[in-house]
Amino acid sequence: MAKLNISELDFESIKAQFKNYLKGQTQFKDYNFEGSNMSVFLDVLAYNTYQNNFYTNMAVNEMFLDSAVLKNSVMSHAKELNYLPRSRRSARALVTVTIVDTTIVGQTVTIPAYSDFTTSFQGQQFNFVNDKTYVARKTDVGTFVAENVEIFEGEMLSSFEREGYFIGDDGILRVILTNENADTDSIEVFVDAEATEDANKFIRKDDLFGVGPTDKVFYVEPYYDGRYTVYFGNNVFGLQPEAFEDIRVRYRITSGTEANGAEAFNLGSVSPTATIECLTKDIAQGGADRETLENIRYFAPKSLQIQERAVTTNDYEILLKQNFPEIDSVAAYGGETLDPPQFGKVAISVYLGEGREGLSSVLASAYIKYLKEKSPLGIEPVFIASEFIYGCVEANVSFDSKVTKKSAGELEANIRTAVSSYNTTYLDDFDTTLRLSQLSSNIDATDIAILSNEINVCPYVVYSPALNISSSPSFKFYAKLVKPYPFKDSNGFTDYKPAVVSGVFEFNGVDSYLQDDGLGNMQIVTSDLANPQIVKPIAGTVNYKTGEINLVDFKVTNYKGSGIRIMVTTANDDIASPAGRIFVILDDDVTINMVEVK
Repeated sequence: MAKLNISELDFESIKAQFKNYLKGQTQFKDYNFEGSNMSVFLDVLAYNTYQNNFYTNMAVNEMFLDSAVLKNSVMSHAKELNYLPRSRRSARALVTVTIVDTTIVGQTVTIPAYSDFTTSFQGQQFNFVNDKTYVARKTDVGTFVAENVEIFEGEMLSSFEREGYFIGDDGILRVILTNENADTDSIEVFVDAEATEDANKFIRKDDLFGVGPTDKVFYVEPYYDGRYTVYFGNNVFGLQPEAFEDIRVRYRITSGTEANGAEAFNLGSVSPTATIECLTKDIAQGGADRETLENIRYFAPKSLQIQERAVTTNDYEILLKQNFPEIDSVAAYGGETLDPPQFGKVAISVYLGEGREGLSSVLASAYIKYLKEKSPLGIEPVFIASEFIYGCVEANVSFDSKVTKKSAGELEANIRTAVSSYNTTYLDDFDTTLRLSQLSSNIDATDIAILSNEINVCPYVVYSPALNISSSPSFKFYAKLVKPYPFKDSNGFTDYKPAVVSGVFEFNGVDSYLQDDGLGNMQIVTSDLANPQIVKPIAGTVNYKTGEINLVDFKVTNYKGSGIRIMVTTANDDIASPAGRIFVILDDDVTINMVEVK
């Protein structure tokens, strides 16, 4: 007798199992199932089994964060981990407001909270508001200036909607935010206050630490369909309003990323006769859409791991990337590694991505404000400008023209694309390593006509010194350098291959460059190809084992471009980026020499 064991999720396979089972029964021996009424019944049974199997499989998948696909299921699991998925975030800008009005009497003009700023960006109109009151102070007759006015994209909503109230089985009063485009960072709660007053304000808390039964606090948690709820502490971890009391929730709804980059703002009238000008100090940045399900799956368990506290450097990195989606990558390291050391501080470098401007003051202030609430007492987060290390790539590529119709130029273009793809995938970030074998394999895989390649990569940094001012900079490559034989005047410069060489700069009015002498010293040499001369035999030191270069009393009178290249030749093929530096291969630094094999 055949055994019935339905374990398939495919309709036809389920039906086939039913047939095999019935064929094993004496009553249906030699029965023709095809084209008979029995086939219809088997279809019904197979469909019902298939539907039950599918439902059971989906239900089980939704029980776990890793396999859940429905938004509400993922949000529910995040809630269990005490993780608040990021809402939309308003783009923020920093402006200086100048008000000109000779009829105003007094020394100040008040710009009320939630004043309307408008801008037109990429064919759309956006509204910005300030979240607090600013005071413009008199600087001249009829002229008043308010500096560093922070404005946020969006419109304010203030609601008394009682249908949003509900008390759950746990006895906790909750209020549903009706608009799914809310920026949860902007939520304010007032209990039993008139619509025109901001009395009896409750303060938002993200944890229960130090909260008593009479503290006026509220919490935020995810709800269904991308919305959020405000809830209270049930007179245990915070004062809970009575059901009859009016609760006013004010928050900002935002367009997310759409206003990023806006830079020309206008402020509505503060007086009928005033002329107002807004000077932008920091363009709109930081706008973000709601957190994706993939990000929630990644960050929710890590949030439980770090408990919303920054203790290790990895905690700082996770918290920043989790809460500020405009950050492409971040590196945190102890202040003792800085030059000079800064003990009791955590140094943080933030990379917003290729083509985007550096960290603005408005974003830096937001990051520091956020981290100070998470950092241990006595530890201060400081932001360090992101620095780069570059790779100068030279590749000699052999190819067989007989197996391809592509020209050498077309192959070269494809190879450049492969190098660029490698840079995007494996580099262009902190704490990355250029692996020469991996890059070589990517080039070989570009086209069947490529037979082999030989690659040489020299890392370099760019130094931009102040002109006519002595400085003693250090450059740490954290790599063993190829130590050359000691330089001798009698042997000349022609065959000498230094481990360190710089770009050209002007020293005492003469074009010169840096190189090492093979004995651990840095020297300055004139760049006269016909007759180079050493003009400063000891300009600093180089450690060939660690790749650390130290210059002493280095004064430059001029240089071309954005800075002076400091390039080294490393002993190992693999090159790691130093702490706090982003490894990048620029297309201009890639040289491809195509060699046709006949």
